[in-house]
This record gives sequence, C-alpha cells and structure tokens, in this order.
Amino acid sequence: MNVSLRLKSELRLDRYMVESEQDKALQEAFHDAENAVKFAERVSGEVALPAINQLRYAMCHLVEEDAERALKHCLRAKFDAYEAAIGYFLDYIASFFLQEFPADILDRHLPEWKKFRERFLTARTFLCSLRKLRDAEESVFSGVEEELSELIKIRDAIDAAYAEIRTEKSRLMEEERIAVEREAQDREDAKAREDRRRYTISLWWTICGTILGAMGIIIAIFK
Repeated sequence: MNVSLRLKSELRLDRYMVESEQDKALQEAFHDAENAVKFAERVSGEVALPAINQLRYAMCHLVEEDAERALKHCLRAKFDAYEAAIGYFLDYIASFFLQEFPADILDRHLPEWKKFRERFLTARTFLCSLRKLRDAEESVFSGVEEELSELIKIRDAIDAAYAEIRTEKSRLMEEERIAVEREAQDREDAKAREDRRRYTISLWWTICGTILGAMGIIIAIFK
C-alpha cells in the first residue's frame, strides 16, 4: 500500500474531520500534501520520508485538536515532497550534462540545450533558497510548481532526444577510434618502410664494400 495512504488508513483521518470551514481547509491541505507525496514517489521511485513524517506530525496534532499546527505540517509535507521531486529532476538533468556530449550533437538533437542548462542552474539556486525556509506558506507553492513544470519539460525533452544523442556520440567515438587506430597503423607502416629502406641501403653498402675489398685483393695478387 502507498505509504501516505497507509498513514491515513492507520490514523483514520476521516474520523477526525468535521464539516467546519477550518476542517475543510485542513482536509484539502492533507490531500494536496498526499498527492504531492505520491507525485514525488512516482517520479523518483523513492519514498519522500521527510514529507511522510510531516503528515504523521499533522495527524498527531489533529488528534490533539490543534488544527493550526496540523495545517502547518500538511503544508510542510507538501513542501518537502515538492523539494524531493525538484531534487530528483535536478540530479537527472545534471547526470545528462555530466556526460559531456559534443555541442554539435546537442545542437542537432536538443536545440534548446543551452537554455535548458541555464534553467537548470536557476532551478538549483531556487532549490538552495527553498532549503533555507523554515516554514512553508501557500505563497511559496506557485513558484515551486512553476519550477517543477519547467524541469518536467526539460526532462521530457532530454528523454525524447537521449537515444539519438547517445547513438550519434557512440558513432563518433567509434569513428575516432578507427581514425586513431588507422593513424597508428600508418605510423607503424611508415616506420617499417623506413626500416626496410635503411636496411636496403646498409645491405648495398655492405655488398659494395665487399666487392671493392675483393677487387683490391685481386689487384694486389696480380701486380
């Protein structure tokens, strides 16, 4: 069972919810946080434990009938879930750029890669500023959701182009390998030819020296 769903089931959220405006707001905040947790789990494949813990704290305060503190923990749970999702997308995008694909390949298959890289740096700065916040307010979430929307677009664009980028990089690397091997073979062949030339010249000098020496001996005998 999904962790957030199990949490709600165990603590029986509906048992404590009444139809006051405050409780409706709290219930909406809980469901928003729950959806954020599900989203973070879905995109990253990992449980957003800080967000889950915040939901647990919210339920504890709800049991104590402290709706104000429960609401703050629901907002914090949503905040922590979104923070985890942003962190996941940033790690994903960073791992792509760390592969150092040639610029000409990126230009062909991912024309907006420079813009994406700048957007990544902006989002990373944004995440650092988020982590300095002690309290999560509703006003924060519009900026968080905007960052998430942009990062999802970048992730989707990378996913769509990744196979072709990898294929072309592999092809270029293979061509470079072949060119290097051919150059090395050409150097070896040139060296072999030079060695044969030097051997041939040395051999002719030896033969000529032998002939001249023999002629000298013959001349000396018949004088």
